[in-house]
Amino acid sequence: MSVFGPLVSAPRGRLRRLGSCALGAIFLAIGHVAAAAPGAASTPATSNAPAAPKPTPAPPVGAPNAGDAPPPGYYVEPSAPPSEPPAGAAPLAPSAPSPDSAPNGPPVAGPPGPPPPPPSPNETPIFEPPPPGFYPPGEPVFEPPPPPEPHHIAPRTALWLGARIGVFIPFGSAFARATPDNAGNVNLKGVPWRNYVGSGPMFELDAGARLSRNYNVFALWERARLGSGRGDPDNSSIGKSKHGDTDFWGLGIRATSNPDRVGFITELAVGYRRARVAYEGSEIQFTEAPFEARLGLGAEFRVNRFFSMSPMFTLGVGSFGKIERASHNGVADQFHGQDEADGHAWATFTLGGNFDVFGSKR
Repeated sequence: MSVFGPLVSAPRGRLRRLGSCALGAIFLAIGHVAAAAPGAASTPATSNAPAAPKPTPAPPVGAPNAGDAPPPGYYVEPSAPPSEPPAGAAPLAPSAPSPDSAPNGPPVAGPPGPPPPPPSPNETPIFEPPPPGFYPPGEPVFEPPPPPEPHHIAPRTALWLGARIGVFIPFGSAFARATPDNAGNVNLKGVPWRNYVGSGPMFELDAGARLSRNYNVFALWERARLGSGRGDPDNSSIGKSKHGDTDFWGLGIRATSNPDRVGFITELAVGYRRARVAYEGSEIQFTEAPFEARLGLGAEFRVNRFFSMSPMFTLGVGSFGKIERASHNGVADQFHGQDEADGHAWATFTLGGNFDVFGSKR
């Protein structure tokens, strides 16, 4: 009686809980023994009796009874997830979703990447017009401004006038003379033009039209006042010349790389040349040279819309087909000494100025 005295004096609820725990422990032990027995799982049941119901595990010690409020700090897992955890319970940390749990779900956005680099200052943005129907009706349509028109100093078309001064340098052969050799053969020997005339000052007048800002066509007249020659040792009867002159009339075309500021210029002219050499009481005339050609290279400096300057070097070649000796009274006869025509040449160094008159506004 003294051993079971405390149990008898204990409340009924505690006795009921202790009994339930003991009964649950007995059922669990029987289940473990039946599962561990050999052949128990593979032996089919021969009896047609209904299977015994699965025992309900007993609640743990200290669990509240059905209908009783749980003590503080005790949490019973509900059958469905509650909308909010009970008071006093620690919140559950959300678990990371499995990659296989939602194969058809929307992709999960990752962390934002670095911003795109700013455009380079040397890169020109390209405007692409939107497709038709891009702008809704009634909305203003943005159109990029037109590109600025280039500003030119030189006119596009104009009347072109110019003048040049410089120095004229003759060289090459004025004609060819036949000279026999010791074997009786006749050889043609060129007679230098410098035997009759020397270098001297020259000027040139140009008149034409500017067809565009970079191209001109023009007519020219070049005249040079030449000095005395060195004399012809094979024809000493004519003596030494006093002075000479030459004229060149031609048509030319001129190209400029940059007519607005500083540009490289090229000229090509073809025309007719004549030359005269004065002696005491007579002169020698060099004529019949219809295909004289001249090439000029230089630079052009644009001063303003109406005026430009151009230093230039020219080089020309040609041939005199006829040489005559004339007296001062106008009587001309054949010059004895020319046996064949030969090639002569000349070079000039000039500085010129050109005017654009009645030029276009644009």
